[in-house]
Amino acid sequence: MTESAGQPAYFAGMDATGSKAADSALQILETTRPFRSAADSDLAVLDIGCGYGYTAVALARRCRSVVAIEPSRDLYNLARSVVADSVLLNIDLRPAGIEDIKERAAFDLVILDNVLEHIADQAGALKIIADSMRPAGVLYLLVPNKLWPLEAHYGLPFLSYLPLSWANRYLRLTRRGTDYRDAGYAPTYGRLIRLLRDAGLDAHFVVPADLSLTVEGSALHYRIGAAVLRRAPWLWRFAKGFLVIATKCHR
Repeated sequence: MTESAGQPAYFAGMDATGSKAADSALQILETTRPFRSAADSDLAVLDIGCGYGYTAVALARRCRSVVAIEPSRDLYNLARSVVADSVLLNIDLRPAGIEDIKERAAFDLVILDNVLEHIADQAGALKIIADSMRPAGVLYLLVPNKLWPLEAHYGLPFLSYLPLSWANRYLRLTRRGTDYRDAGYAPTYGRLIRLLRDAGLDAHFVVPADLSLTVEGSALHYRIGAAVLRRAPWLWRFAKGFLVIATKCHR
């Protein structure tokens, strides 16, 4: 149900390496803090599509426990070394996808960082995620906008606008790839809201809590863009990507 692939350098998203992993973990915690009641040190975390595992390790240094899942066997094997080198005992690393999550009402914080666009059955995945969250739990969701003109993974103009067969031809013609199904499920603003609502989740579109911790935080255009989104949230429809904190509906 889920597959890891190339990830765009957008917001603080990416399974960062080295010192960047600490920044990524801190950004996740700071950005979700206004939406949750549990302290960082009390959090039970689920990191979906953990990649190399660096961010999961950084989170485990600050949180009570981390379950990290990675469906790619190659990435999982690399993550095993990263987790082993950390000598932390509060990380449960699994070679698994979303469909393998069996916990119910178990996690205070779920992370879906540049993963949703790789999932064909997004409705089913988000339902499983919602079921895994505690009543006061939160989902940290980072995903590209399907309608952003420059596609996030391959850097090709309007690639995400095309039907799959045309997109595959475009990839082969430009020699950037062969099959867009690995990253071709980025949602629009409206579709993302509907997907979350149908899973029983409310969407809160936010900018990162600390821009200095993000990949592009020092860029003037990035800081201006964040300021504009804070003042005019309706402009999220046209953003490069979406950073959403999703909470369980209590209606």
